[in-house]
Amino acid sequence: MTTTEIINKALEVMNGQDWYWYLSDYQVAEMKCKAYSTMRHFVELVASIHDATIRKAMRELWTVTYNYMGLSSPMSSPTDIQTKEYNDRKAELMAVILPLYNMAA
Repeated sequence: MTTTEIINKALEVMNGQDWYWYLSDYQVAEMKCKAYSTMRHFVELVASIHDATIRKAMRELWTVTYNYMGLSSPMSSPTDIQTKEYNDRKAELMAVILPLYNMAA
C-alpha cells in the first residue's frame, strides 16, 4: 500500500471508531474489546507509515479526536468554542497528513 492509501485507511478506521462504547447499557465488555481492536488496527496502520512527521500527526489526530469525543455524554456536549478549537486543530493536522487533500477542498 502507498502512504496515501495507508493514511486513508487509518482515517477510515478512526472515523469508524466507537468513541462512546462506555455508554452501552449492556455488552460493555464486548464494545470495549471492539473499540480496543479498532484502536490497535489504527496503531498498526500508522506504524507502517515511513514518514515520522505524518506518523506523529496521525497519532495526535487520534488523541485530539478522543479528547473531543470525550466531551460528549448523555448529559453534556462540547461548547461552540471547543468544537471550533477541535475543528481548527484537526485542519492543522490534516494539512500535515495530507497536504494535497486540503488544497483540493
